[in-house]
Amino acid sequence: MTDTGMDNVDNFSTDGVRRRGPMARALVGDIIQLVDFVLVIVVSVVVAYAYHIFALQSVFDAQYYVAAGIIGATGLTALLRRDGYYEFDQLLSSGRSLRAIFSRWGLVLLGLLAFGFALKVSEFFSRGWLFLWSIFTVVVITSTRIAAANFLRRMSRDGGAFARRIAVVGATALGAKFAAQAGVPNSGISIAGIYEAGLSDNGDGDYAKIKGDLNDLASAARNSEIDDIVIATPRASKEEMARLIRRLSILPVSIAICPNMHWLDHTGGAIASVGDARVLSLYRRPLEGWGGVIKNVEDFILGGILLVLTTPLLLLLAFMIRMQGKGPILFAQQRHGFNNAVFKIYKFRTMTVSEDGDEIQQAKPDDPRITQLGKFLRRYSLDELPQLINVVRGEMSLVGPRPHALAHNHQYARTIENYSGRHKVKPGITGWAQVNGFRGETSENEMMEQRVRYDLAYVDNWSLWFDLKILILTIKAVVFPKNAV
Repeated sequence: MTDTGMDNVDNFSTDGVRRRGPMARALVGDIIQLVDFVLVIVVSVVVAYAYHIFALQSVFDAQYYVAAGIIGATGLTALLRRDGYYEFDQLLSSGRSLRAIFSRWGLVLLGLLAFGFALKVSEFFSRGWLFLWSIFTVVVITSTRIAAANFLRRMSRDGGAFARRIAVVGATALGAKFAAQAGVPNSGISIAGIYEAGLSDNGDGDYAKIKGDLNDLASAARNSEIDDIVIATPRASKEEMARLIRRLSILPVSIAICPNMHWLDHTGGAIASVGDARVLSLYRRPLEGWGGVIKNVEDFILGGILLVLTTPLLLLLAFMIRMQGKGPILFAQQRHGFNNAVFKIYKFRTMTVSEDGDEIQQAKPDDPRITQLGKFLRRYSLDELPQLINVVRGEMSLVGPRPHALAHNHQYARTIENYSGRHKVKPGITGWAQVNGFRGETSENEMMEQRVRYDLAYVDNWSLWFDLKILILTIKAVVFPKNAV
């Protein structure tokens, strides 16, 4: 059973103009680390070649300098990564980064000298090259870092691609203090507003600054107006805090709580910094960082290949559906996708009706509305093949929670706890629930609750290998169907 008072949150639909989604800050550090790695190697070879030309050295073997560059680049980037200098907040501060580059590069050079003498390979490298490589590496890396810091600060201002917008839940003194500490200059963080927590003891903050309640917060999250939620309700009971977190967990944003006694109830969280404030991070945005990039590439490339390969079969099935009588070839129905956005899903028509209203009757075994060809298509899930078009268009994924008709979606959101958490990722043609036997009709809430548990487990544990495993299991489920209707 769901918590009361949140129906508007669960059923909120994002029609109309959608705002930008946040760019993943975690990607920036990885990209800059790769740039640093490549630059150290390139500088090593270029300096060696220039030294060979201008110092009239007779021997130039690029392999030695590439090897030295790789060792030096590995050492420098590993030390900077270990000490957190590829974190977004550190990249914004060029001063701290420059000091770190000088000190870590010095350690790497000492290690290279010791390595060269120990293996007796120092004779292959001139001292002039080593000196010039040391100087030019620092110049190039620091110049790149200064340029990157300026660019990131510019793109982190309000409305920029890396601006981080935080909503505070709880009109409390703790919430006001957090807002003051988090929104420090040049942090790329802005406070989107303070929202009432909907608790009996809501707080003691400045009520003139309250932006709305939990339904307004959900609306802002669905419209991509905020990136993170920070809960600041220090006087909430353990039960109230649990209910509040459960309600907010369905939104596609990161969730954290301010320091208070409830840290002890969430030992699985991680300590994180937001500006100059410290929080306990409870939920991270699904597919954050490279996960979202990999997932999109997987869908676009693999989905595109599958669409091309199945085109002859799609044309054959379309012809057979047309030959069986009147009616459209494709069945289109509105469904909820990522972040509750409504899209049209495409399937081959398998029934004599095309319902897409407020009341939709699910197909049952031996349903008289299903055509003879439709029975075959549904048994082997061939009616789902047109959804490859939805995948290539970016509305669906190959793997994800199965989308349901709008009427069913609203019904389940009111009766099944955390149901709307399925919409934190794109819906899929197949999913973890389907390969575990939860296909076809779900007329009973108990069956749907079990399907939702599998869907949420997929959302929380996504990986590329998990997707590949599900796709392989899907082939088995299609070839040997058990409960398709």
